[in-house]
Amino acid sequence: MPPRDRPVFKTYRRLRAVEDSLVETLVDAVPDESVDAVAAMFRIPLQGEPLYDHPDYGVLLDLAMYEDRTSGQTVIERHFEQTNPEAGSDEQLVLSAMMASRVTLLRLGKRNPGVGLDVEDLLFGEALFLADPALSKERTRGELVILTRLLSFDGFVMTPSTAFLDFEPHLARLLAAGLPKESTVPMADRYASADARRVLGMDLTSMALSSVESVRQALLVRFGGVPPA
Repeated sequence: MPPRDRPVFKTYRRLRAVEDSLVETLVDAVPDESVDAVAAMFRIPLQGEPLYDHPDYGVLLDLAMYEDRTSGQTVIERHFEQTNPEAGSDEQLVLSAMMASRVTLLRLGKRNPGVGLDVEDLLFGEALFLADPALSKERTRGELVILTRLLSFDGFVMTPSTAFLDFEPHLARLLAAGLPKESTVPMADRYASADARRVLGMDLTSMALSSVESVRQALLVRFGGVPPA
């Protein structure tokens, strides 16, 4: 590993360990009813324990943990308030990143094996470095886009430890071309609020869990155009 990559790798491993530990606590605090409600939104006809074996359970749990506010706060916000982590501590950094996170589409780029990879945030137009040693070692062919939540830190971003989904590149290009044009408000400002980010995350997840053709047709109607070449 080149010396210039060691600080990022070291920081990533430390913050990942903190996030893993936090998720273990937070998952236990997510009510089954919250996961059931998310499943119902995506028309998954399962409730309670049978959902545990669903292939997309990690995605449902992520949304319930990050987005459900039926009691006024997410479990993450409640944990932050109850524990009041010391300012500047790793726990405070990770919890703050979790509360400010957004769901988006990343196009994977140049790999730095063992550390991470360059990525392009297709919806928000940012070039980022995704710290992810495992993903950086995977061999892939052609264009690869993933739907994921992003936790942002100084110098890099990382995905949550729960799950991410592959996303059809053709649909990602269609969204990247059409979504910013729906409003004159810049994407970062348009999705600055927690409620707006929640809606975006739910919409994108719904697309990822639906058939490619049905999503393509819906986007063509929504944007009133044709798919990019």
